[in-house]
Amino acid sequence: MPEEPSEPGPIFDRLMAHKFEFWQVGLFVLMLLLGVVGFGHLVLHQASGERNYGTVGDAAIAVASLPRNTKQVFKTLIDGGGVELAVSENRFEDEAGFVFSYDANTHPSSGYLLLSRYDGDAHRSIVELIDLNQQRTLHTWAPDFAEINRHSKLKSALTDLDRDNSPERARMMHPYATSDGGLVFENMSPLVKIDVCSNIVWMSERLYHHSIESDGENGFWAMAFREPQTLCGVSDHFKEDALMHVSRDGKIIFEKSLAQILLENNLERLVFGLDFYSDDPLHLNDIQPINANGRFWRRGDLLLSARNISTIFIYRPSTNKIVWFKQGPWTNQHDVDVIGPSTIATFDNNRMNRRGRSYVAGVNNVLVYDLAARTVSRPFHEGFESHDVRTISEGRSEIVGDDDVIVEESNYGRLLRFDRDGEVEWSFVNRASDGKVYVVSWSRYLSPSQGAALAKTVSGSECAPAD
Repeated sequence: MPEEPSEPGPIFDRLMAHKFEFWQVGLFVLMLLLGVVGFGHLVLHQASGERNYGTVGDAAIAVASLPRNTKQVFKTLIDGGGVELAVSENRFEDEAGFVFSYDANTHPSSGYLLLSRYDGDAHRSIVELIDLNQQRTLHTWAPDFAEINRHSKLKSALTDLDRDNSPERARMMHPYATSDGGLVFENMSPLVKIDVCSNIVWMSERLYHHSIESDGENGFWAMAFREPQTLCGVSDHFKEDALMHVSRDGKIIFEKSLAQILLENNLERLVFGLDFYSDDPLHLNDIQPINANGRFWRRGDLLLSARNISTIFIYRPSTNKIVWFKQGPWTNQHDVDVIGPSTIATFDNNRMNRRGRSYVAGVNNVLVYDLAARTVSRPFHEGFESHDVRTISEGRSEIVGDDDVIVEESNYGRLLRFDRDGEVEWSFVNRASDGKVYVVSWSRYLSPSQGAALAKTVSGSECAPAD
């Protein structure tokens, strides 16, 4: 006789009693998936600048940033707010400080160095005036970065001054020494002048970055980001580089967007002609005033370096014209200088970018380009090869005389001077007592006459260090 089907058990009864909850769970999962897709769409398009969803888009970006921001909060709690600007790769064994190939007081023509570095022992940035002949430090500038932040009213979507310019992580980028013993510098921050005793003299409230140069008349050419942006169809995080002419007392004389200059010169393709949108299409990193007429330029023109398109421009502010430009053979370059009637020199980072990795394809170099002959030479290639100079980003070079070059390997905390054969006159590695090497921040070579004048000024100040 067949068995009677068993009666449903208590578990089955409970499942059947919750059959509508299964439907609700399915609906919830579907809505969750749609929400995730929608949220991703908001973040992607708001971050890329393809569309602007206003407050909703900004909120989506804020939520997406929570993991990163939470990690930073915990790092701050653990580290006490400090940020380590140490070099990740120790390439120079036990080298520390200066190493000279000559005895002190035997090279009066060696000049001076305005050394900008992160002091790993003091956990802060400083600038030192170094006499390369006497082989000693003559003066040190060490401003109060917290006070600078307190005085600033700058608000920016691109940085947080209290965080990024805090005393533990601020850098003094490309400091320029003034005739009164002061310094002008920035750090993705206002342009700041301090006096010989490191007290604030003035601040120019724009978001300045990268290089600072003299205009030849006690003022400065620098660069800053325009906020709000003047271009249509870009995000609030678009880095709209502007050329800035600043007076000796910190007043802005001239301000012009590089992107707008290119658009007005029918070169929009260099800004928006990429296959994808970028918030940093140009990355202006050097501005060099031209102080003498030449075959391809006039006094008052500006030599400009745009890293992300590997392009150098000559711009004439008086007519708003790009009078010359060239893309390559330099790649992701920094620091361009006029060195002859028709020649320029460029610090070529030779940087390549693959998925998830940036690297130097061999070594850095100094490329000398003759605009008349349209030829390029690498007079110091042997030294770059033998000393394995390969900073991925940043980097500076200064040709001294005809036969020597001073190179700053910013990412790796090293400077050195060598000749065409690669023979080193001096080197410096920014190593602290903890054994770590810390970054250097666009130091500046001073000729013997420039350095001697500055040394005389700072030695007469009340805050100058005692011998």
